[in-house]
Amino acid sequence: MVLVKEIRFPDVGEVEVGEVADNPRPGLGEALVAPSYVGICGSDLHVYAGRHPFVRPPVVTGHESIGEVLAIGDGVTGIDRGERVLINPLVHCGQCAACAAGALNTCESARVLGFKLPGTARTRTVQDASRLHRVPDAVATDVACLAEPLATAVHAVGRTHGPPALENVLVIGGGCIGLAVLLAARAHGAGRITLVEPVAAKRDLASRLGADRVVEPERLGELAGFTTAFDCVAGADTLRAAVAGTRGGGRVVVVGVPSRTELDLPLPRMQRFEVDLVGSGMYLPADIDSALSLIADGAIDPRPLISRCFPLADASSAYPAAADPDTVKVLVRLSD
Repeated sequence: MVLVKEIRFPDVGEVEVGEVADNPRPGLGEALVAPSYVGICGSDLHVYAGRHPFVRPPVVTGHESIGEVLAIGDGVTGIDRGERVLINPLVHCGQCAACAAGALNTCESARVLGFKLPGTARTRTVQDASRLHRVPDAVATDVACLAEPLATAVHAVGRTHGPPALENVLVIGGGCIGLAVLLAARAHGAGRITLVEPVAAKRDLASRLGADRVVEPERLGELAGFTTAFDCVAGADTLRAAVAGTRGGGRVVVVGVPSRTELDLPLPRMQRFEVDLVGSGMYLPADIDSALSLIADGAIDPRPLISRCFPLADASSAYPAAADPDTVKVLVRLSD
């Protein structure tokens, strides 16, 4: 038996580092992983604050994790002890039509670690080896943690009409996902990129990361002529502005998670000028591998997105810090 430390939300607005006596052993097709870092996502903060539409504390949090493989079970191939891996937190059913077609992110029975299942913010976790992605040697461990949100952006860029659709891009929202979309779009050959963000520090960061134009939300209504708009906020105002600003035949990709279930959309414009509105939900395994490769090859450097890193003992301070508007990504170091 070993003492496994884990980050929990025992109640709304509360964070604790607890210990459980456990004897984690990998079974058939599984691997025992010691997570090194966990990233704090906006959806984690929604659970922490009691604002998530589907999940409330108590919960063991964490779904953006990099770790070291300590042991593998029978039948595991492709990874070995001592290797660093990214844990794909999307647990699909493997039985439905979507899974059979390889569209794992659209499996309607899927559950995500840290939400409907215990998360990866713990010092030991047993996971299905098929959801582990080897981290290239060229990628630093803390930076590799950003491959999970970057995979979301890579998938979103893949939801466009292809390279011509990236001629003139609008990104609404300059948080971690919006900035990751900026990086992914640029890496995939985007032409001009405009980013909209209310926080000055994030606007400055967007400029340094390659945005051609960065504006405040008050100017959103002035923007037009985009071939593709990525809405990383998914609010009523941002969706309307995204549709209005996208030219005929263009596409609006909804990357953000809507806080409302019903929204008014400018359907007459969408119908008349064939403006598509599509969702982009998480990612596929190939998107994770692509994100890791983009970092390893130097096509994307996501390190500037890391605002702060806290040791596990200070996890209770990390989550309030992650909620600071100037913050992009906060990591918690789980290993010594």
